[in-house]
Amino acid sequence: MAIQWQDAMSIGVPDLDADHRALIDLINGFEASLEAGDEAGTGAVMRDLVGLIADHFSREENLLSGIGCPSFYAHRDSHDAVADRIHLLRRRYLVATDSGVKRDVATTLLGFIRTSLMDHILTEDNAMGRRMAPAADQRPLPPVPAEPAPAAAAKAAAPRSDQQDVEYSLPSHLAHLLTRLNYVQAELPRPRRGFDSFEALCVEAVARRIEEVLVVFHKHNPAFLHVLPLPFILSPDFVPRFRRVVEHLIMPELLKSRLLRQMTSRCDWRTVDSESFWEYVDNPLADDMLERWRLAWDDLKLVERVKDDGSRVFQVKETTRALRDLLQPPSPEAYDLPRIGNTEIETLKSLFDPTHDLAGGLHAAWQRCHDLYEQEMEPRVFQQKAREGALRDYLLLAHRQYAGHWGEFMTLTAHRVFGRVTTFFLERFSTNLGRTEQERAGHMPYLMRYLHQVRDRPEIRRREREEEAQWQAQRQELQNVLKGITAAA
Repeated sequence: MAIQWQDAMSIGVPDLDADHRALIDLINGFEASLEAGDEAGTGAVMRDLVGLIADHFSREENLLSGIGCPSFYAHRDSHDAVADRIHLLRRRYLVATDSGVKRDVATTLLGFIRTSLMDHILTEDNAMGRRMAPAADQRPLPPVPAEPAPAAAAKAAAPRSDQQDVEYSLPSHLAHLLTRLNYVQAELPRPRRGFDSFEALCVEAVARRIEEVLVVFHKHNPAFLHVLPLPFILSPDFVPRFRRVVEHLIMPELLKSRLLRQMTSRCDWRTVDSESFWEYVDNPLADDMLERWRLAWDDLKLVERVKDDGSRVFQVKETTRALRDLLQPPSPEAYDLPRIGNTEIETLKSLFDPTHDLAGGLHAAWQRCHDLYEQEMEPRVFQQKAREGALRDYLLLAHRQYAGHWGEFMTLTAHRVFGRVTTFFLERFSTNLGRTEQERAGHMPYLMRYLHQVRDRPEIRRREREEEAQWQAQRQELQNVLKGITAAA
């Protein structure tokens, strides 16, 4: 039965109400296509619906974050739970080959979206509409006389029991302590299409899937100075060099796949882009691509030989030398790359897995790191303080959860972005995975390599101590200012 929009569904925020209306229209279109047995129409409207849900959740979270909503994290967690279920069901739909199975999955997805969306509008959004509406109202306000420059300090808002906000001014040098953490996240260009050959499409699709993982670690915080070169995974300069490695040393093995070539019978590859390519990759093909990928990397590994005197040496293949040459940084400042051995090859091999959404998992893990950092180490106005050690424990969990040292690179990214994740934090963190330097290097070779470089630069530690002392002093001054404001109120 089609859903009818009613005035009671309005939450009073025009942009979000417009989203809700559009979502209901798409849900009704989804149901109509499914009932008519229109498989092409069902797939198209499903794609549009899932895309709009993601955009809507993002718009809503940006608004809630902007007004400092106390229940922002609970609201976002509910979004994540819904989105995870939707993407799982859509993935099952895309890889299903039997029409009956596709219809069953689509029916399940439709029922889940109908139920979760109506609950989302009528409970969570309705309850928060009163708080969100003033922030979303775009009607012009009467002009306000400009404040003198010294008085143009940041404004912060404190919640009251009557839901009204009281504005107060802070000294300008303390304003940053009450603003949200801000940093630059690199983004990939739009997916490419219009390839000269199916092989060229495959190369671009695999490269993009890898770059979706790498871009998770391409974050930059201009507020902090880092004098050491980036670890290779964290550097955008590493991307085009690794792409050449994949194209020249790995893809020839993947392109031998009979299942991959059979994909041309299921799609018009001339109209497919490097992202929609994966909608045509079913489970057997994904498994086959993964196996060939791993075999190609294993063939690059150094081979252990036992000499006549009983000593062991590693023999370097010509292809491995080519790998080393292709990945050399353009300059020492571009990125730091260890001499490539089997550990590095295993790390590079873990960059691609078409059977799992590694990029999505890493993005979610990073967002959790972000939240825990702000709550534990730089709590803002509307956030509850997390327990001490919460960020450390989560990074350790990520280190155990992800193969290929991704938890380790997550930790190094946190150091590059979060001001209080200092080299002192990294040193203490490393002690959780080994009693000796050798044991720690076995678990976290790239983190320990970075710390060895830090120890050769004592000025790094000296500057961190000064910055921490300044931060602590400013936090104490801010507390005193806020206490004075509270007492005055």
